[in-house]
Amino acid sequence: TALRDPSPRVRTFAIQSAGRMGRAAAIPAVRAAAGDPDSNVRIAALSALGLSKDPSVLGEVRKALHDKDTIVQLVAHEALVRLKQPQSAQPFLAAARDFSPAVRGAAMGILGRLKDPSALSVLTLGLHDPDPSVRSFAAGALGDLGAASAVTALVDALSDQDPYVRNFAAGSLGRLNAKVAIPALWGAVKDSDSLVRLASAESLVRLGEGEAALAIRELLKDPEYGVRSAAVGAMARSDPSRAMALALEAFDDPAPRVRVASVQALGRIGGRTAIPYLRRALQDKDLTVRAFAAGHLGAVATDRKQKKGD
Repeated sequence: TALRDPSPRVRTFAIQSAGRMGRAAAIPAVRAAAGDPDSNVRIAALSALGLSKDPSVLGEVRKALHDKDTIVQLVAHEALVRLKQPQSAQPFLAAARDFSPAVRGAAMGILGRLKDPSALSVLTLGLHDPDPSVRSFAAGALGDLGAASAVTALVDALSDQDPYVRNFAAGSLGRLNAKVAIPALWGAVKDSDSLVRLASAESLVRLGEGEAALAIRELLKDPEYGVRSAAVGAMARSDPSRAMALALEAFDDPAPRVRVASVQALGRIGGRTAIPYLRRALQDKDLTVRAFAAGHLGAVATDRKQKKGD
């Protein structure tokens, strides 16, 4: 199976899929993956086990507290928090000051996901870290934290020299419902980086600036398939009423990743209207597109049966 695939990337994806389905604790291979030779696989397994909220996985998670990789240890601490085990925020706060940028970034990401208010000062300081990847984590984590008091700092981060920092700052301002940031976000819609423009436009739509949806649609013409794919997802999240039309525009995109994004958007927001398009996607030449189409068709069918039962 994919959980035993020789590729760590495939194993990681399979574990994440099991976690999303809520089956991580019930699959022995996922539990065993907490001891996988690859650290990314171990991280994925521990995250999935923590989200399972099943106390039977405590043994595997606690063992990972002694892992040789510091980030794996941090994810194990995070999993214990999610499993309702008493945990101090101190390991994460200390790691946010670690000499390694990777460790600092991982700690900030966790602090944001756990929504620990004691992390506010550390995350705000993280916006000034010398490493751009850490600043990016800090900008995203402040949005996850729901830290309204960080809005001014995030607006300043829209001028960061690194586009990833600007991207995460723009996204966080939308999640924080920071209407005071609307003028700054309109400025960021003209950023030189496509993903910054996209994140800014998505946040503006979230904040009630409907005309920003035009900027998202324009990015469907971007030469980078990653940007086109992200544009479809952004519209589905921020303006479902317009997302159907955008997803159909992307349905025949030459890049499989964009077609996958189109299928995902149609499956999430299209309901019965999406069924003919999802059936057509079952004939796509790309296996991943066909797999997502089949999955969403199954979900639509299940939803229809449940509604009939009600």
